[in-house]
Amino acid sequence: SSDPFFSWYHSPLSLEDWTAGGSLLILCFIFIPLTALVAFIMYRADKEIIGYRYLVSASLADILCMVQYGGFNGIAILAKNRLADTGGGRSAMQLYIDWAWFACCLHYPLVAWSRFAAIKTPMWFCRQERHHSYAICLLPYLLALILVCSTHWASFYTRFYFEPAVYGMLAEDFSKWTIALLVRDRNANGVVGVSKGQMSVEKRLMFPCILGNVIFVLGQVAITIGTGTGKWATWLICLLFFINSAANAVLLLLFSPNLRASVLQGGKQVKMFERTTISVTRV
Repeated sequence: SSDPFFSWYHSPLSLEDWTAGGSLLILCFIFIPLTALVAFIMYRADKEIIGYRYLVSASLADILCMVQYGGFNGIAILAKNRLADTGGGRSAMQLYIDWAWFACCLHYPLVAWSRFAAIKTPMWFCRQERHHSYAICLLPYLLALILVCSTHWASFYTRFYFEPAVYGMLAEDFSKWTIALLVRDRNANGVVGVSKGQMSVEKRLMFPCILGNVIFVLGQVAITIGTGTGKWATWLICLLFFINSAANAVLLLLFSPNLRASVLQGGKQVKMFERTTISVTRV
């Protein structure tokens, strides 16, 4: 057979197989529930913290990516099975995998834009209706579906599939603009009708956003440069894709004391901030 892994598929499981497949599944058992729990806590608090709405949507995309890069590949390694043997099955799975990956990538600029909007236009951002925010969150999923279905855009598709760091760089641009706004307005007292605590939480969400973009871009650069050849190189690529998504929930917990406290309490909702509304407009 021309398949370089033909002999591997038809050999018994080895210690290396158990290590590779088992490690991916263990990571799934740890980080998928953690991300789901963080997303659930943010969803319950998204009436107070508008930025959580965009992070809930991003968390869903992260879970989809962790399932496919960690769960699917871990099962495939331990079962020594492609999971989709027929041509139609492989095409459908590839379509789904590409869709989830694009949706995950497109959430980086969306979340970065939400941080920019929260600082640049806080009155508009903090008064968003819930359905308005989640409608915006549907855009990455819809655009991702259009991208993977529009195969006649071959050059565009190839560029964005093999150069996903473009999304991270776009998100970094939003992050830079937002940092500039924070520096410019560091002495401002606040905004009419927006509580000081709410703005504080919205601003703190900037830090996991920036670090998440950095991890994403570094991961894509590592994959683009190359990880070698062979089965361990393939495993390493899966691991890098998994880390890109798993890191986001960890960063949120590191920079959000309220989220961290709620997770430590088993998902119980904690008070996000003191409701002291500011009555001085930004100059």
